Amino acid sequence: MVLVALGSNIPSVWGSPVATLSRALEELASYGLIVEKASQLYRTIPQGDKSQPAFANAVAQLTTSLPATALLRVLKRVEANAGRKPSYRWAPRPLDLDIVDYKHLICNWKVNACGGADGVVLPHPRAHLRAFVLRPIMDVAPFWHHPVFGLTAPELLRNPEARKTGAILAVEDFPRKKA
Repeated sequence: MVLVALGSNIPSVWGSPVATLSRALEELASYGLIVEKASQLYRTIPQGDKSQPAFANAVAQLTTSLPATALLRVLKRVEANAGRKPSYRWAPRPLDLDIVDYKHLICNWKVNACGGADGVVLPHPRAHLRAFVLRPIMDVAPFWHHPVFGLTAPELLRNPEARKTGAILAVEDFPRKKA
């Protein structure tokens, strides 16, 4: 199982943040990734500069035969296709895609466990501290356990820091495509 977090808080070339997340799921599928499930949309408080717009966040459960490094390259390509440009930490962004968990692999957490300096850190090094990641995980993978801590998303959400980081403002369904 692969979990990818999606976030957006400013319009992209594909439209509003909600439209961007919806299109991002389609783009992932166009690269041969199988989107098994997608969470509901969560409107969340931004980290860092609180004056920026709220985020739309979700998590998708994917199936892929790509190695983690290749998956990361695909995610960065999709971000760029949406109009994301390099910026500062916690900047407003049209699209943010992060690998939260890649088949329960632990890589580069404290030591270079993957045998290469490829830049992939798995699981995501701060996912366990983010409500905007943990709550959507509960939608798509209710029995998921963090590969390092062995705790479920609800257990991790008991941490006060996790509850306030990216606190959830509202929940809504992804818009449905018209048939």
